[in-house]
Formats: sequence, structure tokens, C-alpha cells
Amino acid sequence: MTWADLLDGLEAELTGDPVGALPWDPPAGLGPLPAHLEDRARAVLRAQADRSRQLRAELDTVRGHLDALDRIPQQHPDAVYLDVDG
Repeated sequence: MTWADLLDGLEAELTGDPVGALPWDPPAGLGPLPAHLEDRARAVLRAQADRSRQLRAELDTVRGHLDALDRIPQQHPDAVYLDVDG
């Protein structure tokens, strides 16, 4: 694996579904990052930080929805849907 291959993979993961993402372990034996790839690596790092912020915001939204659902009184514990149109 080369640094370019590694950056290709990291860029591809940014556009994919995070649900199936595996923990990342840096590959061994790559050596220092070549100077001509520094800007690309910085761009990947910025994109990862942006994606992380986006995922945190989405998680907060989902938590808010779940909290709202938890506040709905359960008069009929067997109900499987909520009629929001009345």
C-alpha cells in the first residue's frame, strides 16, 4: 500500500455509509508522508472533521426525536403506531 492508496481509501470512506465502518488502524511501513501529498492529506483531514461534525448533529437530532417519543404517554402499550393526523 502507498500513501496515495491510503488517501484514496480515506476519501472513498467519506462518501460512504458510516454504519458499516470498521475501526481504523494505520498501516505499517508507509514511512513519512511525501511532501507532494501533504495538501491532499490536509484536505482529507478537514473533510473528516466536517463529516464528524455532521454525524454528531444528525445524532443529536435523532436523540431529540427519541426523547420526544419517550415523552408520549403509553395508554395502550400494545400500540404499534402513532396517529399524528388525529
